Amino acid sequence: MRQLFLLIVLLCCSSPLQAALQASVNRIQLAPQQTVELTLESTLASREDQLDLSPLQEHFQVLNHRRLSLVSQINGRTVPVTRWVVELQPLRTGFVVIPPLSLGGEHSEPVSLRVLTAEQLASADPANQAAVFIDAEVDTATPYVQAQVLLTLRIYHSVSLYDDSTLSGLDIPEARVEALGAPKTYERTLDGVVHGVIEIRYAIYPQRSGPLEIPSQLFSATALQPREAGSNSGHNARFLQLRSPSLQLEVRPIPATYPADTPWLPARQVRLSQNWQPDPAQELQRGEPLTRTLSIQADGLTASQLPELSTLNLNNDDLRQYSDQPQLENQFSDTGILGLRQESSAVVTRHAGHFEIPAIAVQWWNTQTDQLETSELAAVQLNVRSNGATQAPPPDWNLPASSEAPLLWPWQLICALLTCALLWTLHLLRNARSALNSLQQLDEDSAGLESDLPDNPLADLQTACRHNRPAEARKALEHWAKRQDSDLIALSHAYPVLADALDELNACLFGQIDSTWRGKPLWRAVRKVTQARQREAEALTEGGIEPLYPDV
Repeated sequence: MRQLFLLIVLLCCSSPLQAALQASVNRIQLAPQQTVELTLESTLASREDQLDLSPLQEHFQVLNHRRLSLVSQINGRTVPVTRWVVELQPLRTGFVVIPPLSLGGEHSEPVSLRVLTAEQLASADPANQAAVFIDAEVDTATPYVQAQVLLTLRIYHSVSLYDDSTLSGLDIPEARVEALGAPKTYERTLDGVVHGVIEIRYAIYPQRSGPLEIPSQLFSATALQPREAGSNSGHNARFLQLRSPSLQLEVRPIPATYPADTPWLPARQVRLSQNWQPDPAQELQRGEPLTRTLSIQADGLTASQLPELSTLNLNNDDLRQYSDQPQLENQFSDTGILGLRQESSAVVTRHAGHFEIPAIAVQWWNTQTDQLETSELAAVQLNVRSNGATQAPPPDWNLPASSEAPLLWPWQLICALLTCALLWTLHLLRNARSALNSLQQLDEDSAGLESDLPDNPLADLQTACRHNRPAEARKALEHWAKRQDSDLIALSHAYPVLADALDELNACLFGQIDSTWRGKPLWRAVRKVTQARQREAEALTEGGIEPLYPDV
């Protein structure tokens, strides 16, 4: 019974005391002339409060101290935290106690240290030295602004730790912090003693130039101590708290030689690539879509830092581009974060000829060689041939100027002809309205469109439109256009109603609209075009005039 009571008292004494002013150190065993970093934190301190360090002068020399204002998450709430970091050097060897310090009525708990003599350090058994200690390092102490800094924190322990180990979060107000995956655990032998290692890695991106401090992190754990001689208990549990060393960075600004109005990209490596489907080197047909995928990959940058790649910048309407949403992805590697941005788009040629997709160049700063570099993608040549029909050039209404006074009778004749044309157009419109009314009363499978003939593209088009299938409708539409001794581009120029329906179909196929495509407007447009062409053929047979807008 007495032994059980003693064990309960020991476990209670080993639990942490919840003092309002919390004190912790980065090591509890020191070599001669070695310094220790004392960290004190308070959530109740104000800006006017001053920490009294005079109690430390009896056993320590205060080498340096600084005050930090931070924000921390405690029980799901954001609270301000004031932190003092004091660098101390013991004045004597042996067991030394850091006395309690006071601040506005708050008191910290005393912290015990052991300072070894040179003889003790030389003859000390490595197994009895520093059972738990923390090491922190960065890959560079002078990074550029918005460039990646790798912080590696390693917790070494030669004794077993319970599963209640915790590490305070890393929060730097003037930098972005990204955790590089889950902590890794492995073993390493130091001075002949096997230590377990808990490794945590961060990617830090400073947001302004100048000095930047990476604050220390508090590690709390319960260590399993070996059984003492003469004790009947199986083990002793001891609660401990250690702080990682704080680190100082000197952040450099953007170099003056970096081009102005260019996105700042400090990275280890930047790679560009592109993929085409189908191959643009082969001869293409007019109206045939090409899928282009552009990729930019940067070692040391996140995907959100990567710029948008250049798109088509043409002064004419020969090429159209339909872009999808970019894909962003961050991958973790031994060198930190690997950012990836992918942009996919469909490129459609509207006319035959030779076209050039402009080259793409991205300038970036190589943080390894400390110089400006450029990654490029070469220009791409497209050779587009016609589908067998030639588009008529638009009429030239620019008449040459004449110094003589214009005659009136040519203009009167032109006005008379235009009046006759207008009357004839009104007549055609009246007939078209009557035909449209009669067409709307026809069944979808009317014999006037010959949809019951074998291998008739109108039947396939009608089926695709009825079931709202845009890909099948596009294929049947192109088959039907070839039967008309023309192509879709020429027919869409001749019949605006078909052009509108074709634009809706292309927008659906190439990702420009999110709503479901309806095939009814396209089927109505094709019926109108078919009937219009029948009327034009009948008018030519009866000796009528040529259509105002021939196909080709």
